[in-house]
Amino acid sequence: MTNLENKLKTLVEQEAPAFELFLVSHTGTPAGFYRFYVDGEEPVTMKRLSDFTRYVSQKIDEGDFGDRKFTFEISTPGANKPLSDLRQLPKHCGRTLEIETVEGATIEAKLLTMQGNELQLEEIIVIRGGKTETRPVQIAWENIKNATIKITFN
Repeated sequence: MTNLENKLKTLVEQEAPAFELFLVSHTGTPAGFYRFYVDGEEPVTMKRLSDFTRYVSQKIDEGDFGDRKFTFEISTPGANKPLSDLRQLPKHCGRTLEIETVEGATIEAKLLTMQGNELQLEEIIVIRGGKTETRPVQIAWENIKNATIKITFN
């Protein structure tokens, strides 16, 4: 990670909590394009995201970030990106997740509740004739390799 990328990352991480946001991930290129993905425990509105982006931009203008030109962008991860931070999960209670465990198992389950880092789920099992049944499942966050929200259109 370059010094500039590290300074930008630190700035975003430090300032995000004031907007009830947290840094989920970031990317940077040698050409100087930096993208920061933030999320919140509550759904992130466009207004909050744009207010935060303007605030960070002002801090960059006021700070010492060198003479090299760069571009930065702040966005949310998007619904199709894997959930990578435990703090992202509570707002998705009631939604169906596609989960891959560290052991390699794949399950589709509705997130019911959370207790600490334990997810209380209702696994959806397809049986003969396309019918489904459910069973309760509990998985610790550290046993999840990948979790994404299953997008459904009703």
